[in-house]
Amino acid sequence: MNSKRPEMAKSQLHYGTVYHWITIASCLISLIAPVFILMFPHSNLLNPNRIFNAIFEGNNPAGVWEAAGVPFQSGSFWKLFLDNLFTPDGIAAFGVALGCSVALWALIPAVWQFAKKKEYFYVCVSLFVMSLVALAMSGLVNMAG
Repeated sequence: MNSKRPEMAKSQLHYGTVYHWITIASCLISLIAPVFILMFPHSNLLNPNRIFNAIFEGNNPAGVWEAAGVPFQSGSFWKLFLDNLFTPDGIAAFGVALGCSVALWALIPAVWQFAKKKEYFYVCVSLFVMSLVALAMSGLVNMAG
């Protein structure tokens, strides 16, 4: 009984490989960053001691931001994030953002492989999904209100 395994398309292999490694990287970053957040609370943009106190006191989100001492306005996440990327909590936010956007990065080599094989329908569908992820990350589409 000589059964051959079906050969996977290169687009799927590249997508899976990129997805795999970026997910591992984002998990490691998100695992290590809280240790640095708690080790160096005064190096953070948001002091975790103040935030936890505000949360445990039952404050609403606006009260938590006020207790943290950082003026936050809806839609300004990326500016706040990029200005503080090299703080411990900025690194944690980077790990989470990387993990949430992994489909965007994994589709790049898949689109390339689809284009090389002239599978233009899959190129269009992949570009559409990439644009949805990018819009969700940009804050232009806000389903939370």
